Amino acid sequence: MINPNHMVLLVFIASFVLILSEKLHRTIAAWFGCVLMLFLGLTMSAFKKCETVSSEAGGHIFARFGGGGTVEICHESIEGMMLHWIHFDVIGLLLGMMIFAALLEVSGFFEYVSVKAAKMSGGDPWKLVVYLGTFTTLISLVIDNVTAIIIIAPVTLRICQKLEINPIPPLLAEAILSDTGGVASMVGDPPNVMIASQASSMDELASLFGFNGFLLRLGVLTFFAWIITLGYLRYYYRDWRESKPANVEAILEEDEWDCIEHPLLMKTTLVVLGATVVMFSATEFLHLHVGIHALALAGAGIALVAAKPEDNEVLRHGLIHSVNEKVEWHALLFFAGLFILVGAVGNVGYLNLLANWIFDNFGSNHVMLAVAIIWVSAIASAFVDNIPFTAAMIPVIVAIGEADPTVDMAPLFWALAMGAGFGGNATPIGSSANVMTVSISERGPNPITTKEWMRVGFPVMIITCLVATVFMIIFHGMIYSS
Repeated sequence: MINPNHMVLLVFIASFVLILSEKLHRTIAAWFGCVLMLFLGLTMSAFKKCETVSSEAGGHIFARFGGGGTVEICHESIEGMMLHWIHFDVIGLLLGMMIFAALLEVSGFFEYVSVKAAKMSGGDPWKLVVYLGTFTTLISLVIDNVTAIIIIAPVTLRICQKLEINPIPPLLAEAILSDTGGVASMVGDPPNVMIASQASSMDELASLFGFNGFLLRLGVLTFFAWIITLGYLRYYYRDWRESKPANVEAILEEDEWDCIEHPLLMKTTLVVLGATVVMFSATEFLHLHVGIHALALAGAGIALVAAKPEDNEVLRHGLIHSVNEKVEWHALLFFAGLFILVGAVGNVGYLNLLANWIFDNFGSNHVMLAVAIIWVSAIASAFVDNIPFTAAMIPVIVAIGEADPTVDMAPLFWALAMGAGFGGNATPIGSSANVMTVSISERGPNPITTKEWMRVGFPVMIITCLVATVFMIIFHGMIYSS
C-alpha cells in the first residue's frame, strides 16, 4: 500500500525540481504542486486536520488550548487548512511595498535615479555595483531586503539599459549583498522578523532579540561577510568590469530632473514611504502592537489616496491600471504556493524528523548543535524560500529546547538567522529578495537563470556560512548566549 506521507514528500521534491529546472514558470510549478497536495489530502487523507501551533493562530478553526502557550487547532476542511499555511502577513508586506514601487515608477522617480547614478559612476560598471549594492545593503538595515530590492532593482535595470550593459551582475550583486546585509537587522530580512516575534513570547529571550540586539550580535559578523562577498563578486565579474558602456557621454549630459513626469506624485509617495519606513522601526520603541505588513498596506493605501496626477483621466482610469500592471502578482502567487508546499511537509511530520535528527546527532555538544543549525538552515534555505523554512524551523528549535532544558535556545535562534539569511544566497528561490530580483530581471532582455545565479550565489553561501561558523564557535558562550 502506498504511504501518503511518502507521496507528500515526493510531490514536494518534484515541485522544487520543476521550479529549479525552469521547464515551467516557477509560479506554475509551485501551484501545480499545491494542486497535487490538495488531491492527496482529499483522496488519501494525507494530512492531519489538527495541528499544534502558537496561541496567536487564527482562522476558521475550532481550537483547544494546550500547554506552553500553544493551541491545538482543528480545521474544518483540507483546503481551509492549506490556506492557513500561507503567511498572509508576508504577502501583505510584499504587496504594500510593490504598490509604493509602482507609484514611484509611474512618477518617473526610477528614471531620475538611474540617470543620477549613471552620472555619479561616470559609466564605470563596477562603481555602479558598489554604489547600488552599498545603498541596497544600507536601506536593508531599516527596511526588509525584499522592499529594498523592489525599490532599487527597477532603477538598476533602467541604468543598464541606458548604458547598454548586461544588467545581470549588478542585479545579482544587489540581491546577494542585501541578503547578506539584511542578516544584521531585525527588520532587514523577513526570517529575522519571525525569529524576533517568537523570541518576544519567551521571557528568557525577549530582551535579546530586539532591533538593537540584532545589530549588536550580528552586525560585526555581517560586516565581515559583506566585505568578503563583495570581494568575491569583484573577482567573479572581472571580465564584465572591463566592458565599456555605450552612450556614456550622452547620459552624462542629461538632466535627471527632466525624467520626473509627475513631481507631485513622486513627492507624496516618497513622504508616505518615508513615514511608513520610520514606523517599521518605531513599532519596537513605541511598543505598538501593529504588524509591519499592516503598516505597509496602510501606507500604500494612503499613498494611493494622496496620488493626484494633473490629468483627471489618468487618476480615474490610468493610474490604478498602471499600478496593477507593475505589481508582481505572479511572484506573490509563487510565495503563497511555497508556503503551502512547506506547510504540507511540516504537517506530515518530516520537520519533526529533522528536529530529532539534529538533536540526536549534535545535541550532546551545544556549540556543534548551533553550528549544525547554521548549515542545515543554509542548505535547506537554498532550495526552500527562507521565509516558509524559517516558519517551519522555529518550532523545531522550540522542540529541541523542550527535549533538553539544558540547551540554551538563544544561540540556536541566532544560528537560524545566520543560516537562513546566508543560505538564501545560493539559489534564485532561496530568499524572497532573490525571487523578486529574478522577476524584475524578466522585464529586460537578459533574465537571470538558475544556472547563472548558482554560479555566483552558491560559493557566496559557503563563504558566508564559514564566517558564521567561526563566529558561533568563538562567541557561543558570550554574545550569542542568553
